[in-house]
Amino acid sequence: MLEHANVKNSAVKKTSTDQVSPIQQQPSMMTSTQGSPVTNRALGFSNENMIHMQRTVGNQAIQRMFTSSHRTGSSTIQREVTAEAPETVAAPASEAAASNPIAAPATNVPAEAAPIAGLSAGAPIIAAPSQQARPAPTKDLQKYHNYNVVFEWFKGRAEKEKKAGLFGYFDDLTTGEKMSAIKAMCGNDRTPTIDKAKKTMLTGVFTKTVDWDRFSEISREAKAKNITNYNADQARDYASYAAIGTSGATSGVSGTAAMSNTLGAGGALSVANAVAPAAGVLSGVASVSQIYNASENYDSSLSTAGKAQVLGSEASGGAADLTRFTAGTVNGVRTFGGMAASGAATAAAGAAGVVGGAAYLAGGVAGYVESSRNQKKLAELEKGFSAKGSTVETEQAKQHQRDLGLAANLGGSTQTINKTKSAVTAAKGALMIAGGAVMLAAALSPVGPILLAAAAILGGIGAIVKFYKKSKRQETFVDKALNIDKEMTKPENAGLSREKVRQGVLEAHGFNNVGQCYNQLVTDLASMLYEGGVAGQDDEAKSVIEGIGLEVNRLKKKPGKDLIAKKLHT
Repeated sequence: MLEHANVKNSAVKKTSTDQVSPIQQQPSMMTSTQGSPVTNRALGFSNENMIHMQRTVGNQAIQRMFTSSHRTGSSTIQREVTAEAPETVAAPASEAAASNPIAAPATNVPAEAAPIAGLSAGAPIIAAPSQQARPAPTKDLQKYHNYNVVFEWFKGRAEKEKKAGLFGYFDDLTTGEKMSAIKAMCGNDRTPTIDKAKKTMLTGVFTKTVDWDRFSEISREAKAKNITNYNADQARDYASYAAIGTSGATSGVSGTAAMSNTLGAGGALSVANAVAPAAGVLSGVASVSQIYNASENYDSSLSTAGKAQVLGSEASGGAADLTRFTAGTVNGVRTFGGMAASGAATAAAGAAGVVGGAAYLAGGVAGYVESSRNQKKLAELEKGFSAKGSTVETEQAKQHQRDLGLAANLGGSTQTINKTKSAVTAAKGALMIAGGAVMLAAALSPVGPILLAAAAILGGIGAIVKFYKKSKRQETFVDKALNIDKEMTKPENAGLSREKVRQGVLEAHGFNNVGQCYNQLVTDLASMLYEGGVAGQDDEAKSVIEGIGLEVNRLKKKPGKDLIAKKLHT
């Protein structure tokens, strides 16, 4: 999904012909028939007939002005192609098509579709192919002194900071695109200067360097790319991470201390009693965050199992956890203050443990079953797309099959990660049921709280493992999309490390790091699936959307690109 760097469009000159077009002939014909009444009578026409014929001929001429030529497929009216395209500042990306596909610029691609064309076989990229041969746009900023001064300053910084590859992508933009980007890099001020560029683009405390991540984003956006990151963490996500992390840590300390005390470590009891109240409060905050996120994540396009997981496991389990942690906090405070535990609070905590455990167990099992089924389906789809791609004739059709295969591959790896997470959730639920049952049967027994603490620790470990696998998957998927294995075999890359080769390819396509490229791939694949499987009639794209756990409703145009992107990734 990433276009070739330094792609040049050749200027095309229009050849003149001596033939007179039908539209050019119309005025002369009409003029010739507008003779004197004598002439009209000689030809057998009355004045009324003559006027009617003129109107008819005129209407036909106008129709031909807006009708495509049967021979060329282009408009009959041809305008002289100038030697140089006029310079314009590129429109903001928000005004461009949000679903601009990943593709290398091309001149022989049919106008009906703009496929995701790759660097090579199997590498998707980003750009809309030109529908007609056009003059090469100018790229020189010499006529625009202020812009050129800033351009040269960035060029010097790129050489100094070893970002020549990324600057090469920027340098390949048209004059208008460069001016748009430079204006953004100078805080959208009307008159760009180096001081304004420094204020906007330099980062660092002691050593100032250009913010090349931002440089990359602005450069790609100037090229009318949809750089929306549908999977970017929001404020509620950071709050959830903080709550889960601190809750897991304090619960782990409290639970471990309780276990140690049970096994004979007398000094551990004071630690358990001291940490228990804080663990209860933080766990309660984490539960509230979980309930809120469940309400935000619910969507009618989710599959039946997906809805059950959100409502049953996350929302119901979170509510039960909140009740349990509240009751546990009451007992923790009483114990820390030297008072006996409340029987009512213990019973409430035990009951909530059983209810919450049942919700997690059911949701985990349902998630495991669905993720397993989806993983198998997407693996079969990926194989089918690969086989079909080797039989279709046009490069456009081949590239579409490659992109569908990439989407199926990414979705399949996500289902694998979710299957593991669901298994951990089911185990957590089983431990909670056991712990809650023990608390109900024997309120004074330490086994119940220990089992519940173990469940909390297990849930935290599962979340950490999922986060790690998703982070590691980014690099693997980007390598697959960019076909880094093939890049490594090229003579010019002999002796270079994989990281260095990958970075060179990333910068050639306007990316400063793996994360930027991965996010763009997810955005472009989601756009491709939506345009074909939801807004269009591409049943292959629809099958991939269904494979990631979503239901397609073409009448309502659901699911949207944002939900498709999230399900591809999480």
